[in-house]
Amino acid sequence: MIKPLTSLRFVFAFMVFMSHYILFDKETNPFLHHIFYEGYVGVSFFFVLSGFILAYVYQQSFQENKVSKRFFYVARLARIYPLHILTMLIWVYMRKDHPLNEPYITNFISNIFLVQSFYPTEEIRFNAASWSLSTEMFFYLLFPFLIAWFTTMKHRFLVVFTAISVLVLLLCPILSGSKNEEWFLYSFPPVRLLDFILGILFYNICQTNKVKNLVKSISPTLLELLVIALFLVFYTSAYFIPQVYRHSLWYWIPVGLFISVFYFQAGKISKFLSNDTFVWLGEISFAFYLFHEIVIWYTDRALFLLGIDVDRPIIFMLGVTFTIIVSGFSLKYVEKPANRWVKQRFNKPIASTV
Repeated sequence: MIKPLTSLRFVFAFMVFMSHYILFDKETNPFLHHIFYEGYVGVSFFFVLSGFILAYVYQQSFQENKVSKRFFYVARLARIYPLHILTMLIWVYMRKDHPLNEPYITNFISNIFLVQSFYPTEEIRFNAASWSLSTEMFFYLLFPFLIAWFTTMKHRFLVVFTAISVLVLLLCPILSGSKNEEWFLYSFPPVRLLDFILGILFYNICQTNKVKNLVKSISPTLLELLVIALFLVFYTSAYFIPQVYRHSLWYWIPVGLFISVFYFQAGKISKFLSNDTFVWLGEISFAFYLFHEIVIWYTDRALFLLGIDVDRPIIFMLGVTFTIIVSGFSLKYVEKPANRWVKQRFNKPIASTV
């Protein structure tokens, strides 16, 4: 476990929470509205981090044939699928009055098989946050093949990645303002695959001697402060950048450098983030991400039914607190037991080969 990166998962999951419960009105407080709204950058962080961490954990094992594709796929399913199904069923109950029309049934099936991010829709998506799991599953399916391609044809791999990145950059002004702009640039798995690949590339850059020597020659704490400052500059200045570029591309460099520097876990900020409490918050971040909209919905509804009128900041704090509590129970009583069961059940036949 890379403790600082684990802890930072919660920070960025909290930013996603911010983007879904904005405390400031766009008309009266446009910049503060932007600070909350822009929290969706947390998804970019998770996509880049996913590629980085999977390369860190599995790249060498795949190269040396020490792990099978089946073992990898089972591990990934065990990680995300049980909690996805649980939160999806909770949303089915929450929206039990929704008519069973064709879009509802189609989206229900696509959610079960985690393919909902492959098409745009304005109909109910159940737990909306799970669209990113659909995109992640696409990454997982391709990861063993991407690693094999990268290690055998690195130059061609980089050329293709660069060419596709430039193509997406050129498409941005064309798609700007179109009906499906957000879906294509923010959710569509083949486009967001670039974030994931970027994470793989940043991990491999961190393994080079030049980078290792550079990190050793500069104060680790200074480096950590610099990447935090760089990220905040990009984050705040995004207010002046067209939305079409901010779905992903705008944050590639700051997020990639952010993850790379904290990967070395050498500075005082890394030491601070390695505290057991922060690491625990990082461990519940997946549940926090999947449960936060459910908790917000139930919190709003409970206050309405009780006739309690409170300010939005209070509801915000209640939402964060309740989501942390629910996520803690989820980690202990749902995620960990389900993860063990899935791995034991589906990896038994090949346990002796990995």
